[in-house]
Amino acid sequence: MPSPETKSLGSRLYLAVWRWHFWMGLLVAPIIIIASITGAIYVFKPELERVMYPELMFSENTELQRTGFDDFAAQIKASHPERKLLFVNVAADPTRNWEGFAEEHLPDGSEEMTRYFFDPVAGEITGTLDNQTSFFRVVLGIHRRLLAGTPGRLAVETATCWGIVSVLTGLWLWWPRKKEKIWGVWLPRIRGGFRTVMRDWHTVPGFYIAFFALAVMVTGLIFTRVWGTGVRLGVFATGGFPEFFVDPPKSTMPDDGSTPTPIKIDDAVGIAFEHFDFSKDGFSLGLPHDEDNAIQVITRTQVPLADRGAVFLDRFSGETLVFETNADLPWQTRALLAFYPIHVGSIFGLPTQIIAVIACLLLVAMSVTGVWLWWRRRPPGKFGEPRKLPPGGTPKWIVWVTVGLALFLPTVGITLLLIFLGTWISRRFKRSSAALAT
Repeated sequence: MPSPETKSLGSRLYLAVWRWHFWMGLLVAPIIIIASITGAIYVFKPELERVMYPELMFSENTELQRTGFDDFAAQIKASHPERKLLFVNVAADPTRNWEGFAEEHLPDGSEEMTRYFFDPVAGEITGTLDNQTSFFRVVLGIHRRLLAGTPGRLAVETATCWGIVSVLTGLWLWWPRKKEKIWGVWLPRIRGGFRTVMRDWHTVPGFYIAFFALAVMVTGLIFTRVWGTGVRLGVFATGGFPEFFVDPPKSTMPDDGSTPTPIKIDDAVGIAFEHFDFSKDGFSLGLPHDEDNAIQVITRTQVPLADRGAVFLDRFSGETLVFETNADLPWQTRALLAFYPIHVGSIFGLPTQIIAVIACLLLVAMSVTGVWLWWRRRPPGKFGEPRKLPPGGTPKWIVWVTVGLALFLPTVGITLLLIFLGTWISRRFKRSSAALAT
């Protein structure tokens, strides 16, 4: 039988975890709801765009085309001389039109990117989308930064990190500590008081989607300002990026300063296919931004579990500067390439897309029900937060777990430091006020 001291410590620990779960869950709930809803929409971006823009994105192709890139670039230049074609995405699906990105330098010094769609069989541009104002670009802008620039991006990252902590603390609070009935622990009740039913639907689904929700949130952090930058710097410091990413190969320029005639883009693609068959997973064609840049043909990075190839060619001579396959990539790079398909649920196709959407919607449901439970249970005229901790020490393992989370999730650590600093200043102010009053 547990001693009174053990029971007291257990009660204190439970209350401490509950307070953190309550406060952080309540504060980040609005951002988690917004990010989850937009994320659920973005999961099915390829399928929804097929419905929204069929005349732009699809034709009656029956086989993957390898020529027509020079014609594509020429048509853009003829209609908009100020725009330069920089990238072309070619899907493995032969019915999918090519998607090109053309850049324009504006008078104010900014850059504007326009998406062009090109039917390689008909040899014509089927239409354009403004890369900044298109539907899914706006959805992504809300999802990543709340359309509020860097402050919004940091807010989303902080909310995501605390969302991870909230899921972990929620699991700890839910975990059965004695023999429990099935209903209310393993299955949510559908009968009883409305508050009881809502509590079950707040807690029980969290257990079943915790792994998927954590996978979605953690992999999403690679696109954030603090965590993502830190990981990329760590990968760079450990030699985890391929050499062509760190120091892209250059085309050879004549010593006399002249600019030779570039090879045709179609010929460059043909040379790339001699090294590697990009037909299975599609490819991205990168065209030179500057005169000494190389032409690159790379398996599309967003395709999950792809057999990847990368070919860099001298834009003037057509000489192969780099050829690497998936086996040549460092393990860190291969791991990072899995983050996006895991985050959007495309890693194993439709089944994992559905799971990702369910995880997003259940995160919304748990956020809403958590806020609702607090609102209904709070006493009239009071905030209704969990009671303060009774006096007592904190177990060392809790301290180390907190330190570990703060190191793994830097914005959590920064938030904790700000909270502790604010608490210390508040206490000092109260003591000073009390001293002056006496």
